[in-house]
Amino acid sequence: MLPTPDKKEPLEPIHFSVGAGLVHRLGRESVSDQVLSVVELVKNSYDDDAEHVVITLRNLRTGIPSITVEDDGNGMASDQLTSRWMRIATAIKVREPRSPIFKRKRLGQKGVGRFSVENLSSKTVLTSYPRGTDEGYEIEFDWDTYHQDLDISKVPNNYSRFKKDTKINGLKIQLQNLRHRWPENDVKRLLSFVQAMIPPAESVSKFSIRVDTDEFEQLKGTVDSSFLGKAVFVFDASLTKTGEMNFKLDAPSKGITRERKAKLEDFTCGPIDFKLYFYYRSKSKMATYGVKVDNLDDLTSILDDYGGIRIYRDDIRLSGFGNPDDDWTGLDAMSRNDPSVVPSRNQIIGVIKITSSENPDITETTTRENLIRNQSFQDMFKFVLDSIAVFAALRGDIEKKRQPAPAQGNTAVQKARQNIQQNINRKELLDFSDRYPQVFYRKLEEEINLCYTTSLPNAALVLSRKLVENLLYEILERKFPKEIELRYIVTQGRSQDFSVLINNLETKINDFNREQQDLIKDLLLRIKPFKKEANSTSHQVMEYLDFLDDLDKLKVPEIVEIELQLIRKIEAGEKK
Repeated sequence: MLPTPDKKEPLEPIHFSVGAGLVHRLGRESVSDQVLSVVELVKNSYDDDAEHVVITLRNLRTGIPSITVEDDGNGMASDQLTSRWMRIATAIKVREPRSPIFKRKRLGQKGVGRFSVENLSSKTVLTSYPRGTDEGYEIEFDWDTYHQDLDISKVPNNYSRFKKDTKINGLKIQLQNLRHRWPENDVKRLLSFVQAMIPPAESVSKFSIRVDTDEFEQLKGTVDSSFLGKAVFVFDASLTKTGEMNFKLDAPSKGITRERKAKLEDFTCGPIDFKLYFYYRSKSKMATYGVKVDNLDDLTSILDDYGGIRIYRDDIRLSGFGNPDDDWTGLDAMSRNDPSVVPSRNQIIGVIKITSSENPDITETTTRENLIRNQSFQDMFKFVLDSIAVFAALRGDIEKKRQPAPAQGNTAVQKARQNIQQNINRKELLDFSDRYPQVFYRKLEEEINLCYTTSLPNAALVLSRKLVENLLYEILERKFPKEIELRYIVTQGRSQDFSVLINNLETKINDFNREQQDLIKDLLLRIKPFKKEANSTSHQVMEYLDFLDDLDKLKVPEIVEIELQLIRKIEAGEKK
């Protein structure tokens, strides 16, 4: 036992210091995607009362690439640059939740989003034109000078002042020496995100976004929402504070309306509005409803880019929902089961609207790229699925098609609803984030858990197969580093098939010690039936898991646990 000192000499108070390398960590962790990093800058413009935002892309294919985001918002005076932009984790968006002029609900509270610019470029130039003043300010950041061995407060950034017209205001952020390639697909994604930040035909007053590029001429400008007027059906659904659900389906060109009411009991999500625009993807079917389409390719292209169901909080889109590769509601699966009445994602534009004040328990993750899968989220999800089922029924009534199977039947919608109800309190499938041998496994685990907690068993299974197979590959690689053929086909430039990896592990079992052999035997007992089910679901067109319980039976956590134990024991053996 160490003695308690009896005499202590007071010294100057001691303070924490922060290594300058923290900037790089914050830059990479605050927003994980370069496209979303630019979107964050646009959100900051919205927070700062901008009416117009211009994103300029230059020399992305040749020359010295750069991206500039500029707006006509309030800008920042010298003291604001010091206390806000230059201060890590400022609480300004907590202290001042609404913007000073348009009283917009500020979009973020994290306070480190500014460091996303470090993830984008090695040099950033910030030029500020404060509203109503005759002076502006400019700061140059050379992010490569932020070394871990320096204190962050000791790294200098060039700072200057200049004269300006008092009528000019706003903020310009120039991203120079970009760190990543920006292929055309990323530019398209950026355009898709910024054009879809505001709900279709529901635009926030006095806020517009324009993209200017010298290499992707066809991607300039903003989306033309006139196509909304060509919808065959317009469906409105609302959930009130007291649980009343009101549904209305209009066929505008025919002057037909159908309405329905229902009640939602025991919900925590708060009131929600859901609007859906439905289109056919053929001229003849559109013409049946008196809708003339001059250019079908343009319409289908818009549907391909914007089809699906997006979520908007305070009129700004949450980027984690409704992306081209994201079927978060399982709509396509429902459509395959009931194609005559249930729409697929590339037939609709769907908008869910929530607010921070009326839906406080539907909360974003720290990255602001997704929502936490809590009870309120599950209640919102249930309302959306109920609404889709009502849309299918009303559409079937108007078109005189067969009605979707009754609620007690085995329809895809009912399965999804049952899945949600059963899994409201279900925990995440995997929890090994601090034990994986490589960082990329953590992201894969997050995706698996996201699919699992949103009741998408097939997606969770396919991703779990990828995780289990990669860990198996790693076991063979660590134990037999020189026997490449056990895990890799050199002549074909690809990994061995899952079944071959399993067979090779079984064949080489005697090369492991007794403790490791016991683990391998246990692993083989579990991984073989898992491989059979995972392969069948992944490769057979008609194979499909209906419920998460079907996935639970495959014991994925137990398989991953054994694989991680094997890797750890192999590592321990190598160090002896």
